[in-house]
Amino acid sequence: MAVADAPLPDAPSTSPPPSENFLGAVGSIGKTIGEDEWHFIKAPFHKKALVWDGLFLAATGVLIANDESVLYQVPVGWHNTSRNISDGALYGASAVAGGIYLTGLFTSDEHSQEVGIRTAEAAADSVILYGAMKAIFQRQRPYSGPGEGRFFAGDWTNGSFPSGHAMFTWTIASAVAHQYHSIPLDLAMYGLASTVTVTRVTAGQHFPSDVFVGSILGYLIGDYVAHKQEKIGGIRHGNKFQRASDAMLDHVDIGVE
Repeated sequence: MAVADAPLPDAPSTSPPPSENFLGAVGSIGKTIGEDEWHFIKAPFHKKALVWDGLFLAATGVLIANDESVLYQVPVGWHNTSRNISDGALYGASAVAGGIYLTGLFTSDEHSQEVGIRTAEAAADSVILYGAMKAIFQRQRPYSGPGEGRFFAGDWTNGSFPSGHAMFTWTIASAVAHQYHSIPLDLAMYGLASTVTVTRVTAGQHFPSDVFVGSILGYLIGDYVAHKQEKIGGIRHGNKFQRASDAMLDHVDIGVE
């Protein structure tokens, strides 16, 4: 007698459980950020970077020597307004980057999503590097009492060098601008970043050398992350103006090999 067909049991799922997917994603993000940070650490020691290292250090040294004389020319009455402006510009740049990513999600625009993801990666890189430098240099902030402006003074939780506001805003602006190549957007993003650079000094929160170093590092971090895949693959995109800009940046990037 024939046995009636019975439903076969479901085949075991080949997809990993959600917990494994999450851990895998976290591990991948951690690996990417770690590779970026290691790249930044090695970058100043590349032979082609030595000349630019010297110019960067010389400019920083000149600013440090004149920090106090420049900072204390700013009227104290400007401090509160400048602080609010710098906060608003940082939040504005972050909102633009977040808006680009969300727009990409809602419109299924893969490029906008990629811009948002790379900008977030650059921001994470910037936060880590900033935290390490602040802990290492431990510079006293302006108006903090005797010894203000001194390096290695023990204030590692609230160090002045470099400026976090300047570093983060320039990172976001650079990452977004280098992926869109839109003149109006470039002007908006770099305008916000420049505003932060100036107002952190006029707010009495940082010395000129703090914002200079933060701005330069932020710009280079954003540029590196924005172009990382194209440079690794030896591919350049963009119009003639952008290709010329990229060719020049090859000489000043954070150690792109």
